[in-house]
Order: sequence, then structure tokens, then C-alpha cells
Amino acid sequence: MPKILLLGATGLLGQALLKEIKLRNLDVVGVARSKADISLDISDDNALISLITKNKFTVIINACAITDFKWCESNKGLAYLINARPSAILTDLAREVNARYIFISTDGYYSGDKDFKHKEDEDVLLLNEYVRTKFCGEKFTLTNPESLVLRTNIVGFRAWPHQPTMVEWVIKSLKENAEMTLFDDYFTSSISVSQFSKALCDLIDKKPSGIINLASSQVSSKAQFIQALAGEFHFGLKSTKVGSVSSLSGPGRAESLGLDITKAEKILGYHLPNLEEVIDQLKKDYDALG
Repeated sequence: MPKILLLGATGLLGQALLKEIKLRNLDVVGVARSKADISLDISDDNALISLITKNKFTVIINACAITDFKWCESNKGLAYLINARPSAILTDLAREVNARYIFISTDGYYSGDKDFKHKEDEDVLLLNEYVRTKFCGEKFTLTNPESLVLRTNIVGFRAWPHQPTMVEWVIKSLKENAEMTLFDDYFTSSISVSQFSKALCDLIDKKPSGIINLASSQVSSKAQFIQALAGEFHFGLKSTKVGSVSSLSGPGRAESLGLDITKAEKILGYHLPNLEEVIDQLKKDYDALG
């Protein structure tokens, strides 16, 4: 039976992962700055080292990240301390205590090829500080050949009133008929956090290493995604318009984020969800919130 350390247990992915791990009756310790089993700042090297060397964790999952593009541009040093540097410590600690380290990365590396599905060995573009720090975290992680990097695009519900997720913001905007621009030139392989969590837990026993894309099997534009979400929730689209992601200000960003999940499906032995299945799961997750 694995003993799992989950870093970032109160975030969007952390909440879903913690729920899935507990459903499987696995031993897990959740860590976050507050409101978790253990309160800890991931940038505190000594605290990390003490926690891991004093416990017999067999799996360490790092779901911590600062994802705000503008914040990362304005706080480059802090972004590095959260998104990148901890992996240099954690992947070595995992080797020392005979545990496996899993780093949750991003899909924001590709641009200019629309809905193309990118394999794990595709060349990457580093267009903003967030992506640079995540890529640096990947490189640190892979200094241990037993470690695993998961590239993904997760969507779902976090229930932080003052920091809504993309899906929470979209649903609220559609419900209130607020004006919204639907980007038809921004492509992702978005998967719900609950579906991602199930697949990640299934991967733990299989012990893969290296880089794996773990996402939806279908690449869709943000316009297609929101239109499908509106249909599932029976919301109208009268206050929406179709536009281009190039209209956004701020740091540069990649817009062709489709992922080829062939490798993941081969290891898992089953198909990952398509867009319709992702939207259906988001409706179930929403209803479960009450």
C-alpha cells in the first residue's frame, strides 16, 4: 500500500486528488500553507526535508503552483521558488528515501499549429515566466530517472469565493448573461480534475517515469468548450461573441495546447475522456457541490 504525500492539497487539483485518494482507502497526508493535515510553505527547504525524511512516504505528488501569468511576470523570483526550485529538492529526496516523485506540469508550450496534438518529445516554446518556471521544474524532476512529469490542462471547481476557476467564472457569467468573448483560436485538451485524479491514481501502481501527457483525448477551442458547457447547463449564449485570444493583454501566451495522450492510454489500458465526457463530468461535479 502506498503512503502518499500530496503537496498543494487545498488547490484546484489538490482537492480532487485528496478526495480520489481517500476514496481508494490509501494512506495520504495533505500539505498546504493552511487548512491541510500539515501546514507548510513549499519554498521552505528545511521543512520539506524534515517532513520527508521523518516519514515513510512511497509517493510524493507536487500539485503546488502559482498559475497567474501576470503575477509570475511581476514576481519572477517568487514564481521560481514555488513552481520550479522545490522539484530540485523533492526529486533528490525521493531518491534518498526510495519514494517516487510526481510533478504536475503544464501544457502551455506550443503555438501556431491550432488543434494539433503534441507528443511528449515535441519542441517547446517558453513564452512567459509561468511556463519558464514550470519547464524548469520539469528539468529538475527528470534528473531522477524514476520521477514522473505529467503535462495537462485541468478544469473544475475549487470553491474559493474570491478566486474562481475558469469553469466557475464561465458558469457564473453564463448564468448572469454577462458579456463574454469565446476564443476560437485557443486550443486545449482540457480534462476535469476528477477524471485526471482517477487516471493519476491508476498510474501510481504502474510506476511510469519520464514525461506523460495526461489530458482529454479531444482538442477543442475555448469557444467549443464553453459552448458545450453552456449546452450541458442549459444556458443561453446571447451575451457572448467569438473573438481571438490575441485580444488579451499581458504576457505572451501559447495558444495551441493540444496534447497527444496515446502514451498515457497505452500505459493505463483505457481511453481518456473526450470533450463530451469531460463536460458531463463537470456537470456531475457541479451537482455534487450542492
